[in-house]
Amino acid sequence: VEFASTDGITVGDTLFNKIKNKYSPVLKVKYLSKSSLSGENLTTKNIEAGSLIFAFVIVQDSTSIADIQNNLQTEQIAPLIAEPVTTSSNEFVKKEVSLSKTDGRYSVQSYTNFSNNETRYDYQRWRHSLRFTSQRIAESGFSFSSYAIFAYKADEWNLVTDNFNKALKVYDLNLKYEFDNTSRIWAGRFLNSKISNISTIDGLMVEKSFSSLTFGLVAGSRPDFSDFSFNPKLFEFGGYVSKIDTFSTGIMENTISVFNQNNNSKTDRRFLYFQHTNSVIKNTFLFASAEVDLYKIIDSTEQSDFDLTGLFFSARYAPVRELSLSVSYDARKNVIYYETFKSLSQTILENELRQGFRARANFKPINNLFFSLQYGYRYRKGDFKASTNYGANLGYSMVPLIQSSANINFNRILSSYVDGYVYSANLSKSIFALKSDLSIGFRKTIYNFANGASQLEENAILVDFSVNAFKPFSFSLSYEGVFESTKTTGRILFDITTRL
Repeated sequence: VEFASTDGITVGDTLFNKIKNKYSPVLKVKYLSKSSLSGENLTTKNIEAGSLIFAFVIVQDSTSIADIQNNLQTEQIAPLIAEPVTTSSNEFVKKEVSLSKTDGRYSVQSYTNFSNNETRYDYQRWRHSLRFTSQRIAESGFSFSSYAIFAYKADEWNLVTDNFNKALKVYDLNLKYEFDNTSRIWAGRFLNSKISNISTIDGLMVEKSFSSLTFGLVAGSRPDFSDFSFNPKLFEFGGYVSKIDTFSTGIMENTISVFNQNNNSKTDRRFLYFQHTNSVIKNTFLFASAEVDLYKIIDSTEQSDFDLTGLFFSARYAPVRELSLSVSYDARKNVIYYETFKSLSQTILENELRQGFRARANFKPINNLFFSLQYGYRYRKGDFKASTNYGANLGYSMVPLIQSSANINFNRILSSYVDGYVYSANLSKSIFALKSDLSIGFRKTIYNFANGASQLEENAILVDFSVNAFKPFSFSLSYEGVFESTKTTGRILFDITTRL
């Protein structure tokens, strides 16, 4: 959790989130710096990036409340703080502070690829990214949010000048206005976690809450399929309703939405989407989503339909600190990447592990030692045989003498077209004097293909180094060398990031 200052917070303190004016403990502070802290999750679910976290502090008489208000600023919203205490007791009064907050990050990356095989594999790619948000601008109801990247190959600038949108990808660019705590409107390009399957939308969205119910209406268009630019021909509209129920042991949220998507003024798809999150059962977190197509065309004739086209379910159970179990079932379509740095071997591994049934068990029998087992199974119509995968991971967070974290991993893949193994080992160490982290790893991949293609066997060396000693700048340098029998490929990634 990042702060402008952690004054007033000590190790052992509890941080809270706020739901319906009720504060629930989420984090116990274990490590502190001047501007950030980390700790132990006190809930059964993950704390997502961007979550609002609140701190309570006891302020001495000599401390100005204005000073504390200026210091205790979170990433998204200022926390709750305490007013000065004038008695010797530990009682304190809660007080809301300014909601205005501006934050931004800019990074530039140089990605260099080189090979001894063909010159077409030698290139340098530049990537600029900018994220900027301004919450409650000048204490008003307006907020602004943006996130964009600009990426291109150094020797292909002519492609950028031919179509600027091939290099520029805008994922978020919107203005939000909150009329009050229950009504808000967005305009521009935005995402909504309640309807995450819809992806990015260019247009307008209105949301209204009534107690535990939230209603939303959306009208706009989808980004262009080829370059992610604005395309009004891909018009879409729809709505959703979400309900949050709070129980003594957790929260349950259900969202149902229906959308109609057009292409050149004709209906392209009409579907129903359902999303469910649940932490009501003690030590358990559930998530489920489903998509049902409501429309199809057969022999140029439009027809109503009710076809389940996407299904996902996951459950995590952690009865004790030393054990957690998780299962998932994924029948969603494959992911299409607009930008990826994944190699062939990494892509094969991801495609085999993502879909189908998966189970995982994590064990932590003693401090610093953790061990996990995983298993996956997938069978789709048209497959010659079922695909299975299994693996194990063993790690130790503080190896004696060298004070480093070590990790070894194994994966086995069996499918209708590939039979393979992936072994990897990694050693990482934090160098506190330099405020830096160093990681060194090795990965061996062996793939035997069923279609008669030659065996893929590669050895990879991975080195990562990052340093945060020169605030507001941070630097990182990564190297990956992949060595095959006759081919060698190298990758170097350099990154500079600063906060605005």
